[in-house]
Amino acid sequence: MRKAGIVLSAFALAVTLGACGGNGDSSTAAKDNGQAGAVNLVDLAKSIGDETAEKSSAHMKITGKAAGQDITGEGDLKFGSGAAALSMNMTTPQGSVSMVFLDGVLYVKTPQELQPGKAWIKIDSSSTNPIAKALSSVNDQLGKNADPRAALQEFEKSGEITATQKEELGGKKTTHYTVTVDVQKMADNQTDPTQKKAMQDAIAAGMKDFPVDVWVDAEGLPSRFRLDTPTPDGSGGMTSVRMQVDYTNWGKPVEIAAPPADQVAELPA
Repeated sequence: MRKAGIVLSAFALAVTLGACGGNGDSSTAAKDNGQAGAVNLVDLAKSIGDETAEKSSAHMKITGKAAGQDITGEGDLKFGSGAAALSMNMTTPQGSVSMVFLDGVLYVKTPQELQPGKAWIKIDSSSTNPIAKALSSVNDQLGKNADPRAALQEFEKSGEITATQKEELGGKKTTHYTVTVDVQKMADNQTDPTQKKAMQDAIAAGMKDFPVDVWVDAEGLPSRFRLDTPTPDGSGGMTSVRMQVDYTNWGKPVEIAAPPADQVAELPA
């Protein structure tokens, strides 16, 4: 379960960074057209947040490594006036893992059934189940950060753009931004106790900052994000998370539905 939690946390972080939005209140923010780079992180967050909010959906392809496990996956992201929603199918050394986040609830389909005929588990932040509570921070992080209009709030206070470069990606012109995030500042601004402790553990292990790379196309939409950083493994040590998310089909309608109730198992007490 610990490795599963790290993998889910890594995916939640991928959504957090890859959505690349924000609630920046800069009045000077302008649309990034892939030619003129954003002046600062507030401008970048505001610009991308405006564009992704207008499109409201995208397809994601993920490749990476978390807790020593190679991960690949594809899925869809949908957001708008209500709560954000996403669906994802991932491949790990232990087998296929599917996830659906809808109406503030995370559903996970694991390679082994917890109960006969019931391959899905439900992780609800309001649950009193100890396993659900242990994974609730992942649930909350997905809910809070899947919406691109809020995703970079923390980074606006703890990160800065340290490099900008014009690059061609998938046949499209993009601007490649490197954002350097100060972990101490991020920890100071973190309100979730679990995430705050994870950051403090990383700082204690010697981590000072980490890079986040974002590629923005000519329409001001994120095409790719990538990060490579150490993270606490949940047992007092450290592990690495390397994640890349590629975005396509912005604005194409997607349908995201919860699994049938009779296929969802009760978590063990």
